[in-house]
Parts: sequence; structure tokens; C-alpha cells
Amino acid sequence: MKLIGLAFAIALFARQYGVSCEKCHTVVPHLTAFGAHFLAAGDRIPGVSSWSTSALPLAAKVNLVASSARQGAGPDGQGLPKAIVDEIELFSSGTIGTRAGYFVEQYAVDGAQPGLLRDAWIGERVNPWSARIPVYLQAGQFTLPLPVDPETFRESYQDYAPFVQQVGTNHFTFKAPKIGVQATFGDVLRGASLRLFTGPGYDRASGIAATGTDVMYALAQASGSFVATLYGVTGERPDGALRFDRFSRTGYALGYEHGKWESQTLLQTGFDSSIGRMGYASSGGFTQLRYAIGARFFALARYEGTHDTNGFARDAVALLGYRPFRSARVTLEDVIVHAPLTMHTMNVQYTEGF
Repeated sequence: MKLIGLAFAIALFARQYGVSCEKCHTVVPHLTAFGAHFLAAGDRIPGVSSWSTSALPLAAKVNLVASSARQGAGPDGQGLPKAIVDEIELFSSGTIGTRAGYFVEQYAVDGAQPGLLRDAWIGERVNPWSARIPVYLQAGQFTLPLPVDPETFRESYQDYAPFVQQVGTNHFTFKAPKIGVQATFGDVLRGASLRLFTGPGYDRASGIAATGTDVMYALAQASGSFVATLYGVTGERPDGALRFDRFSRTGYALGYEHGKWESQTLLQTGFDSSIGRMGYASSGGFTQLRYAIGARFFALARYEGTHDTNGFARDAVALLGYRPFRSARVTLEDVIVHAPLTMHTMNVQYTEGF
């Protein structure tokens, strides 16, 4: 199971370290064992400077989408054509000294609309690389420490339903990046590890000023082919009625990886204090199975559902992927939604990093 981290399906790191894209990726953005360790080390090879070559610390990624449904969301959405330039992303990364580094990811285009800053952080390995228990600090804007990445390493065009779930008037979601500080103790790929995050209670899509402090933990145990994770976040948001919604989200995940097979299963529960007299309990989850068909092809299937103030929703994703070039990917997926009638949406993606 590939944990959330800081490596991307772009040629930036290959140029900086003088390796091929296949060193870190099978079919981008899926990681090899080397790529997973590179990610866990904070996007660097321990003891090696990214400035050892003449490569500029700049890169880009483009994602094109053709769908059987009209694209977009919000006031300018749904009227977009079925074929769009979905994403154009710009990246910069580099090492600082022997144990620190930085990363910046800017969406020039996101969902065929003007994009926003996604990642902008500085990280440092606090203790020596030889230390038995690694300690890593990160500060800036980045994705919360989830057992499955909600955006960068997601191979389907369809979002993970529990990570974009909103309850009542609370705009909090796990997909959106957060500003704050995170500390990691232990190796996330082996044995026990703990990640702690704290930052202002702010959701940039809401237009509401920061309120209180969000606190999150992610406790993981990696053993052989299995990774078990327990995570939770607490915070508060204005509920629009001169009150505060004190909320929590708790998740349990189990990942398995062996040979060509990889699976993730996740269950998430939530509680919002300001909904109803006694508060409101929500839930969501998914199970996903991936199979590598040779070096260039893969198949993926996912079933997921949520239950919240919007009712009960569920969908399934069936996907085939292919790597035509070393830093490119083509996927064909069928999204089957039950709401309450069964509907199929076909999506074709072409992704390439430069």
C-alpha cells in the first residue's frame, strides 16, 4: 500500500537524480519499491543533493479528459464540454543542505478552470539518516496524512467518495490541502509510525475565515504485505447559526500488496455536534483492488459509499490503464452510480509529465 507522500508522476526527479522514470513508477503515478522509499525520505535520495546535475528544478504535468458526461462543478460547471483540458500543473522541488528540501505544486488549470496552489512546503529529516527511528518535520501547505492519497496518486478520474464527503454546512474535506505543521515518527513503510498534524481550521473553498485549530493523527503498522492504519481529525467550523460545529472524522484502513496484486479497504465515521439536538453521525468507505497486467497494463476496481446529510450514495469504478511512454498514462474507466437509478459514465484520461 502506497502511503500519502510527496513524489509525483513527473520527470523532475528523474532529471535531478539522473535516473529513469521507471525507477520510481510502473504506470504513473503508481510507485515501485524504490519510489515508495524515495517518497518516504521526503522526495530525496538520502545523502544526495538534487543540485548535483544541471537540471532546472521545474516540471509540468498535463491531464486531458474525455467523458460521456459534461464536466465541471460549481457556477461555471456542468456547462463545460465533454472533452476538456482537466489539469495543467507546474512543479518545483529541490534539496536544502543534507537533510531538508522543498516542494511547490501550482495548478495553472484545474477542472478546466483557473487553478490554485496545491502544495508549498519545506521539510526536514530532523535526526541523522542512520537513526533507528526516523523523525521528519514538514511545514506549509500539503495534503493531510491519509492511508490512501486522495489526489496525487489516485489513478481514477472519480474521487474517493469519503475524502470529498461534506456534512451539513461543514466545508471540511480530506481532499483539500491544509496549511499547518506535521511531524512524522518512524518509518511509514516498515514497522510502526505516527504522523501528527496541526493547523488553522480553514477550508479555502468555503470563503469563511479560519476558526480554531484542526488536529489530526495517523497511526500505522506496516508488516510484510500488510499496512493497518488508524487516523482521526478534530476541529470546529461556524455552522451559519451563530454556533460552532465541533466535528470529528475517524478512519480505519487495511492495505495489502503482494506481487501484481494490491488492495485497500477503508471505513470512515464522523460526528458533527451542531446538526440536530444530539449531533449527527456520518459514515463512508471504499474497497479497491488493483492488478498489474505485465509492465504496461493494469486493471482497477473500486466500490464505495457514503451516508450523511445528503442521504445514502454509492458508486463503483472499473478501470483499465496503459503506459504508452515512460512518463505517460492512458486510462479508460466506467463509473457506475446508484442514485437511485443506475447510471454509467465513461471517462478517458491521458496524462503526461514533462
